[in-house]
Amino acid sequence: MAFPFATAAVFAMAAFAQDVPNGFRSPTGNIQCLFFDASSVRCTIAALSNRPEQRPSGCELEWGHDFGLAASSREGERLCVGDTIAGNYPVLHYGESAGYGAVTCRSARKGVTCFNRAGAGFELSRSLQRVF
Repeated sequence: MAFPFATAAVFAMAAFAQDVPNGFRSPTGNIQCLFFDASSVRCTIAALSNRPEQRPSGCELEWGHDFGLAASSREGERLCVGDTIAGNYPVLHYGESAGYGAVTCRSARKGVTCFNRAGAGFELSRSLQRVF
């Protein structure tokens, strides 16, 4: 499952997000993540100290703060979204991991890293957002 830059897919994910409140937030609260069934995760970072990469030409929604990863992804993605996953999630303390199915996220003082079994993923912090 990829996270396409399509409005219809974004709204479908939003409706599902409310059905499965399986998420967490970083100790600072700057990063929040939500798992979608056992196959993907989406994270949002509220405050950035760097400038996000250029918005894709097809993205007319919010850009730069949301990232997604599916169990089958070959690389994490920066997402174009028109909704939010913000919620009152429990804290994932530094040094702890949370996983759901084939996707795992780790919390560290330097930020949150999410990855799948193939080693694809993303790393988020106030100063760095990187997909791999």
